[in-house]
Amino acid sequence: MALARQRGYSRNVALRDFLKRWRGPLPAYVEGNRSELLIDGGAFFDAVVALIQSAQHYVCLEFYIVTADSTGWRIAEALVERAKAGVEVAFSYDWYGSVGLDDEYIQYLEAAGVKVLAFGQPSLRKMVWPWGRRNHRKLVIADGRVGIVGGLNLAAEYDAQERGGGNWRDTAVRVEGPVVADLELMFRRLWARQKGKKLSSTPTRAEPFPGGDPVYFYGNYARRDRAFIRRAYLQAILSAQRTVRITNAYFIPDRVLRRALTRAAQRGVQVEVIVAGATDVPPALLASRAFYPQLLKGGVGVFEFHERVLHAKTAVIDGEWSTIGSSNLDYWSSYVNLEVNAAILGRRVGGAMEDQFSLDRQRSQQIRPESWGDRPLKERLMDWMLRTFFRWY
Repeated sequence: MALARQRGYSRNVALRDFLKRWRGPLPAYVEGNRSELLIDGGAFFDAVVALIQSAQHYVCLEFYIVTADSTGWRIAEALVERAKAGVEVAFSYDWYGSVGLDDEYIQYLEAAGVKVLAFGQPSLRKMVWPWGRRNHRKLVIADGRVGIVGGLNLAAEYDAQERGGGNWRDTAVRVEGPVVADLELMFRRLWARQKGKKLSSTPTRAEPFPGGDPVYFYGNYARRDRAFIRRAYLQAILSAQRTVRITNAYFIPDRVLRRALTRAAQRGVQVEVIVAGATDVPPALLASRAFYPQLLKGGVGVFEFHERVLHAKTAVIDGEWSTIGSSNLDYWSSYVNLEVNAAILGRRVGGAMEDQFSLDRQRSQQIRPESWGDRPLKERLMDWMLRTFFRWY
């Protein structure tokens, strides 16, 4: 990319050169968008509330976990205020992910005119298994012009410490521009498929910003596109020339992804992965650790983040291709759950992503091959058993 700029290539031509290194069909990036990273819950929830309050025609939300705590009620109050002002509010949550959500919370929303949809709610006619397909997406859209996607749920665990939250380490992105119409289409298609109350609002498409970021929203949905996010990661890793930097809370990559990472490292690409050392799902960390020997042997740098719970799902390749969203690098996100990520091209966002990765890496513990092999026998036996279990994966 630096060489392209030295030769006088325009910004857009240089970005297309990066895309040409991808293997497989090129995604339909939409140019002319403004993108802003939202680091941790303080920035995220402030942006969500501000976006809801700015809505003039309609606002759409989709979350996996919704909790009737201080953070959940803060969002509910903002939605009710807009609904009472005549704005159409469509609110979807995953029934299983939000098990235990107070009926009072839903009644409060519906009494104000908010249209509520519980994804995957079992009924007498339709049994839904908890480990089946879940809606793991986290997104907010207002008036077809601004969208937010990321890894944060509507719960106090993700909120800032000064607001009484758990201060989990997570990342989202706010995007303004014409590409938001594509994110809205994902929401409306699922809403209609799940037979939510009819939406009266008309979808709109924002005008592009000159010189804005090329952005693409991509997700796992329907049977045909259930592994789309995994393929996007593979294409980006296979095309990498300088750096691959991944931060993922539940890092349980399948053998093809693991091989892509080690092959990238062996051809001279600096490959680094930050995994959640402090986690809300300890079995996921044990599963991640089972793959450390293969990754370390292949030249991949592995780091564990122990400062606080890590829940982010991001990556930046060559400082040019960035992805932020809801998808973990595990079987369920790759093949089962509904997910959504934003892919953004360009050095402006890519540079900010690399800066954040560097900060997280400084706060992490590096896993070194020599010390990893000297751990207690009990821990090494656990790794061996898990590797044996995941031989098919």
